[in-house]
Amino acid sequence: MNSLFQLDIPKRNAACFAKGERLIPDMEVVSLLIETETRTVTRRDFCLACWAELPQESIKEAQGYWKSKIERKERPQSSNRVERALHLLQQSLKDAEPDEVEIFVLSLFLAHARQLILRKEFSEGGKNYHLYEIAKQDEFVTIRLIDLTQTQIDQKQKSLALKLM
Repeated sequence: MNSLFQLDIPKRNAACFAKGERLIPDMEVVSLLIETETRTVTRRDFCLACWAELPQESIKEAQGYWKSKIERKERPQSSNRVERALHLLQQSLKDAEPDEVEIFVLSLFLAHARQLILRKEFSEGGKNYHLYEIAKQDEFVTIRLIDLTQTQIDQKQKSLALKLM
């Protein structure tokens, strides 16, 4: 540890320490701080189910622990058209019934704007896909390639232009 009054608490992990379950927004987690032999502090985050199964000895050895809820990160509406397009793509990919034409056209726009970096092309189930890395975010998205007519592309571009204003 640094001192009695200064403690660098590591960032929350993306997965439960016990079973590797992904920690998602609105989930309650318990974070445990442990001092290692080298006098550094490590953080272990647990989902509530795994925390309930954790032996009491592990808790007693900890420097501290607390329960919290993972907050949703709402991004402010950006004034930058490219950033708004990226945000729209990420939201569209989460939709229950995504508009694949819109996603495909957005991916072309963002690849041209160098916000998506093509990492791999592959086929699966008779369909072609591109695996893109979102620049500066270490996040990957898979986009299905769609054969579109110029008329379809023009129509989707016009509807997207209105969304991105």
